Amino acid sequence: AVTLEPAATLRCPMVPALDRWLRETVRPAARRHFGQEVVSLKVIASYGCRPRNNKRGARLSEHGYANALDVAGFTLASGRKITVLDGWGGGRAERAFLREVHKGACRVFTTVIGPNGDRYHRNHFHLDLARHNRRGTYRYCR
Repeated sequence: AVTLEPAATLRCPMVPALDRWLRETVRPAARRHFGQEVVSLKVIASYGCRPRNNKRGARLSEHGYANALDVAGFTLASGRKITVLDGWGGGRAERAFLREVHKGACRVFTTVIGPNGDRYHRNHFHLDLARHNRRGTYRYCR
């Protein structure tokens, strides 16, 4: 099991999406790049009634619907911590792992924003299930 630290408040559809990302992408990537399991995710935001990027006057963030999760890091079974802020431009294994889990998130979530997305996401991955078009088929991955 992978724990969320601290615990997150999420809408029901986010839970199986998160489980799928962990099972299909994060855990295999950690075994491949570090030879061990991921045991926890460092959560810096889940439900919170606020505008996008905390900008006054902006539309309500998906966090306001409990439809988003911000992940700043991963803890391995050995206790080693891989953070988005330090690892994105860090050592080879950290860079490869973080890019793989970012890319894999884009197959599961409809919105994924990471360090290359904008200045608000330098230190974390934003994951959500927002509908971007009528059919819900468009994905935003940066």
